[in-house]
Amino acid sequence: MEYLHRYAEEVLPQHVERITPDTPLFWSSWGLPSGRRAGKTTRPMEGKNIWRLFKTYGKQLGYHELRPHDLRHGVAMEMYEQHGDLEQVRGLLGHARIHTTQVYAQIRPQRLKESVRFYEQRAVNALRT
Repeated sequence: MEYLHRYAEEVLPQHVERITPDTPLFWSSWGLPSGRRAGKTTRPMEGKNIWRLFKTYGKQLGYHELRPHDLRHGVAMEMYEQHGDLEQVRGLLGHARIHTTQVYAQIRPQRLKESVRFYEQRAVNALRT
């Protein structure tokens, strides 16, 4: 959360003049090199941009199959571990039936947490370099 707050305060204002609850959080820029504004395009990030980032950073982390859905799954597991309430997880994920959500009760949260910690440390190291 600390990183997101800092990003929203320092980086997001570079892309938009006025931030509202509907303002996209992440943006993509491409075109001419920085320093020259003519021809540079900045737009809210779309699915293909997100997939490309996951592929790029997943390779750097040694996890070549990293997908956006992995983040959704990780957040659901964290919520289940903290609260132990599948109904809350169902609501978060938008599942129509609790049966769909029950898969989260079958996974051992501690083992998942160890895996997340491993890749999280590698991600922090990659971002620092």
